[in-house]
Amino acid sequence: MTIWICTDMEGLAGVDHWDQCYDPDDASPKYLHGREQLTAEANAAIEGCFDARATEVCLLDGHGRNRGHGFIQSKLDPRAKLVRLAGQAPVRWEKLDGSVLGLAMIGQHAMAGTIDGFLDHTQQPKEICRFMINGVEHGEMSMMALYAGHHNVPLIYVSGDEALCEESRRFFPKAVTTPTKRGTGWGTCELYPVEDVRKNMRRDIARAIHSGSRSHSWKLAPPIEITVEWAWSGKADPLAKVPGVKRLNARTVSWKIGDARDIFSWPGRGWQPLR
Repeated sequence: MTIWICTDMEGLAGVDHWDQCYDPDDASPKYLHGREQLTAEANAAIEGCFDARATEVCLLDGHGRNRGHGFIQSKLDPRAKLVRLAGQAPVRWEKLDGSVLGLAMIGQHAMAGTIDGFLDHTQQPKEICRFMINGVEHGEMSMMALYAGHHNVPLIYVSGDEALCEESRRFFPKAVTTPTKRGTGWGTCELYPVEDVRKNMRRDIARAIHSGSRSHSWKLAPPIEITVEWAWSGKADPLAKVPGVKRLNARTVSWKIGDARDIFSWPGRGWQPLR
């Protein structure tokens, strides 16, 4: 029984500042603090998976700034198998396929434009205003759930701030959630006791595994329309030149995909949408 975990940092229980996720200095005490929180919460989730008798846990460091090196290896539970990108044009995730029982997401954040979502964004902080799938606003949680759904793999568990948990209940009501903190603005939040959160995570992800069902997988019939509204028109300019991309206004472009796994792929030289 394989569980596939994607981690992020903004929704971690011990993180309450931008620099803990994004400081450009790898040796910054704030960024190192964020990595410590990431590793500790990944461990709590891994423990919960094996409590529920998982035979394999695949673990992806999904926070882009980390460049795949966010976990502190000496402190990470060695039972987890680290996975990475399996392909980039189009994007494919290693070992996220039909052999996986369920998808879990740790330390996730709410979608762009969420009131009181701590560091809320979708894909590119401060650059994307809206990311829509078939005309409905979605965030990174939905993107990963749609990818997994292609393989009949359900999103069974997420942890993150209260805004993220509410987003999960709205789109994926069968998924189990663990709140880690309460956002009070874009860059401010009220942290919950980290040890309590991690105990809850271990318990909740085990419960999610026991109650998960492939019938809860999120599937959309192709073609699937993707619409992105950028913060300024310069970001839309190069995309609008790709065959198959439509420009809806100065800042907004859309395209269609025939494979849900292409949800993470940006139109360009290496990959093009349906025409």
